Order: sequence, then C-alpha cells, then structure tokens
Amino acid sequence: MPEADADDPLRRDLDDYFAGRRLDALAAHAVGPLQGFQAEALARVRRIPPGQTRTYGQLAAELSRPGAARAVGRANATNPVCLFTPCHRVVGAGNRLTGYAFGLERKRWLLAHEGAL
Repeated sequence: MPEADADDPLRRDLDDYFAGRRLDALAAHAVGPLQGFQAEALARVRRIPPGQTRTYGQLAAELSRPGAARAVGRANATNPVCLFTPCHRVVGAGNRLTGYAFGLERKRWLLAHEGAL
C-alpha cells in the first residue's frame, strides 16, 4: 500500500478534522452519484454546521416535504461518503441517537468531537 502524502489536501483535511482544528474541513470533498430526493436530502445534510444536529423531521420540513422523515432517513442511509456528508449530525425525534451505519458509539463520538453533545 502506498504511503499517504502529507501534502495531499484530503489527508490534511482529515488530519485537521480529527485534531479538532477545522471541523468543517471535510465538506469540500463531498461527492457521489446522487439523484432526485436523495441528492436533495444529502445536500441539506451537508449544510448542517459542525456542532449542530437536525432531526429527520426537521430536514424533511426544510425540503418542503414535512411527512418525509423516513425518506430522509433512507437517503441518509445510502450516503456514500459518511464523514464528507455528515450523516452523524442527523438524529431522531427528541434528539435520540439513531441510525448510524458505523454504530451509535461512533456517532456519539463524532457528535461529542464536534461539540454537539
């Protein structure tokens, strides 16, 4: 496996994020072949600032589809680039930690790291 280049922008941004220097550093790397509602929902997730959370219902309302909380959840579950589209910032009703593909302990750690808990 090739050694990571310390001058690589992605590597620098990951280092900055995990060191707590720039919690917004990863948003610039968001990519993915997304379409329709999934693309809209994940674009909205990318706008959640570090240190804040939104519920599935809040995101659905922001997308002018107040009854689509489950659809937002499905879109979030298909997120192809989890740190770059910060799906860990989306929580259940009542700010419950729910639904994170890498486990709720990691979600809790990421939210604490960003100051949201």
